[in-house]
Amino acid sequence: MKNKVVAVVASTLMVAPVVPAWADEPVRLSVQNITDFHGHFSETKDDPGAARLSCALDRAAEGGARVLTSSGDNIGGSPFNSAILRDEPTIEVLNQMGLDATAVGNHEFDKGYADLTDRVIPNAEFAVLGANVTAEEPKKQLDPFLIREIDGVRVALIGAVTADTPQLVAGDGVDGVSFADPVAAVNLTADTLVNEGQADVVVALLHEGVQGGEQWSKNVDIVFPGHTHQVVEPNDPAEGPLIVQAGQYGRNLVDVDLSVNRATKQVHIDAVNLLDRDAIRACDQPNPEIAATVSAAELQAAEEGKEVVSTVDTAFYRGKNRAVESQLNNLLAEVAREGITKNTDVTADIGVMNAGGVRADLEAGEVTYADAFAVQPFGNENTYTTLKGADFKEALEQQWQTQESRPALSLGLSDNVSYTYDPARPIGDRVTSITIDGAPLDPARDYVVAGSTFLLGGGDGFEALTRGTDLAPTGYIDVESFIEYLRSHPGLKPRAGQSNVAVTPRGEWKPGSTVTLDLASLIYSQGETATTVTAQLGDSQVTAPIDPDFGHPDFGEAGKATVELSIPANLRGEQHLTITTDAGTRISLPVTL
Repeated sequence: MKNKVVAVVASTLMVAPVVPAWADEPVRLSVQNITDFHGHFSETKDDPGAARLSCALDRAAEGGARVLTSSGDNIGGSPFNSAILRDEPTIEVLNQMGLDATAVGNHEFDKGYADLTDRVIPNAEFAVLGANVTAEEPKKQLDPFLIREIDGVRVALIGAVTADTPQLVAGDGVDGVSFADPVAAVNLTADTLVNEGQADVVVALLHEGVQGGEQWSKNVDIVFPGHTHQVVEPNDPAEGPLIVQAGQYGRNLVDVDLSVNRATKQVHIDAVNLLDRDAIRACDQPNPEIAATVSAAELQAAEEGKEVVSTVDTAFYRGKNRAVESQLNNLLAEVAREGITKNTDVTADIGVMNAGGVRADLEAGEVTYADAFAVQPFGNENTYTTLKGADFKEALEQQWQTQESRPALSLGLSDNVSYTYDPARPIGDRVTSITIDGAPLDPARDYVVAGSTFLLGGGDGFEALTRGTDLAPTGYIDVESFIEYLRSHPGLKPRAGQSNVAVTPRGEWKPGSTVTLDLASLIYSQGETATTVTAQLGDSQVTAPIDPDFGHPDFGEAGKATVELSIPANLRGEQHLTITTDAGTRISLPVTL
């Protein structure tokens, strides 16, 4: 077990140093971290850009010794400027920034393990670490750790990636590669390094959501998580390692100031600096070498991407987070359905799209290749599978997940699909009705479902989509499918209304009684806004205003209303409750009286 002294840690930009009463002058150093950079090297209205990020990192280190780290996803899922150039400018700016090591992230595998080992790593002047990653080919193993020695103090950087990586990578990208529990792998490596006298300070670079301090070995001093794109304020590390997360896209950085006793190697956390986007943007001496690399990349990308492919009169938005239903996610599901129908010998019944694959809004006006690519930057193949209706229902149920970091992930659905659900029911049993082309879903029927190889391969936890036939190799890349659709649909408009509505009934469904209906998911979080909702059963009809409240940020239930519906005394048997809004939503829920 290592000895560690902890200063009071604050979540603001600075914590006042506490100088330990050590006889000898300690070794002082900064350990810095960024995460989920995803190629955001350009300065935009949202991103400070790599040149200012480098400036802020240098300034935070105050001219002292430092170790610069990343917790993964430096590349992949990138903006057009980086993605169209195979993320090569991103690797170069990280080299210029002086990055020492990164955990491998799931997006480092987007183009396959061979691309990572044969192209990315040889071009990186920093270590790419995967302590929990094992390849079948011995010569293709990732390094588990890197040790930096600073003035006699050995700092071990250990990287690990989520064990869910095979579900987050399309196709056969990680065939022959296994992913163990990341925390266990880091702990084992840390214990080995410390017990063998190879490390004095241990830093975990974890491409995984925050894990509680009690899970970590006492030999781990600092944990820098990633993957969830969240800013996580520093904890109190008195009972475990310091844990702090630096958000995404270079919009935050973490700088931890340490003192290490030369004789005892006791580690003292002096300060934790968590800089936000404004603080980074305010750095007024952007790195000129990085600025030149960025400028050259932007010019090259602009030249390759300036072809206008279509024009849209109305903007399509991807929504405020991945839990909400969005216009653009639904559009891309419809793109998949039509594209497979037009370009293969099958007719797709359903189109699906994962919210995490939609990376930018589609603004009104001319749409260039660059714009289309920014929406879908992964280069996945659109394909199809034949799935039982019961399995498609299960896929809808899997939108509500057990992960605390992302408890809901919305599926985009083609225009012909709608459903109702009851959020008060248990996870796994919330979907109460599904309609395909105006008819109820048949659980026993085969449906052809179109979507990306990533999603239909079980990506983002949608395991039910893998229960169908083998995915057909279409060679039909998603962005090309999108461009084809835009070109063939002039005057394109967002889907009228919602694909799904939450309906929670209170009371008995019996003739002559009154049922209270709690309704949600009545509006998009961006774009079209409904103002009223109508519930109708037989001749009984009631209309109410919609409260535009977004609801819980982790769930897609924007727009709520409560109505009191009187059930006609003469109604009997199977009936249909119809929910409509003034924006075009029309969804039916069967009820038995």
